[in-house]
Amino acid sequence: MPDSSPTDLAPESGRRRSRAAVAESPKSHRPAESAVEDSRGEAHRPAKRGWKSRWPTFAALAIAVLALAIAGLAWFRPVHSAPAFTAQQTADAKTNVCTASAVARQAVVTNTHLVNPRGNDQIGTLAVAANARLALLGGGAYLRDRLDAEPATPADLAKALKAMAGTMEQLGINYLAGSTSSAQDLLRNNLDKEIAAINKLCA
Repeated sequence: MPDSSPTDLAPESGRRRSRAAVAESPKSHRPAESAVEDSRGEAHRPAKRGWKSRWPTFAALAIAVLALAIAGLAWFRPVHSAPAFTAQQTADAKTNVCTASAVARQAVVTNTHLVNPRGNDQIGTLAVAANARLALLGGGAYLRDRLDAEPATPADLAKALKAMAGTMEQLGINYLAGSTSSAQDLLRNNLDKEIAAINKLCA
């Protein structure tokens, strides 16, 4: 069995130390690498945003949802159609409003053509003028009330009666305001045309 000399053992021990150094070297560099990784992770880590920074987004979403809800309600809301009336109801309404228009027209004609029984007496003149204004304003309001009470009135007749009521009221208020004769003459001509149209519709 050959003897081992100190010179033979030296290379073997050197190899062992070099292997140990190689094995230990990665461990010695790991802390540095991990430190680099930690620093990168902290650098690229997004900052936490609080709820205050997100409230505009939440508000926009809430408004969008509310708008959709309102649109849905408007879409599915039932449409109320005009009430249907029987032929008898329409005929009765026509008779009633035509009678009312005749009464209002007669009141206007009678009170706008009154003559002062005392000639040039100032009090009599004011009384005649007051009656004329009352007939115009009261007649217009009376016609509107009759129309509201008769919803079955034919549409064309109702439109003509509303125009007549409006002209009568405008004449009355113009008299009270002291409007010029030219303005009143135009309204009187309109009233005559409206009365003629109503007479045809009520015939």
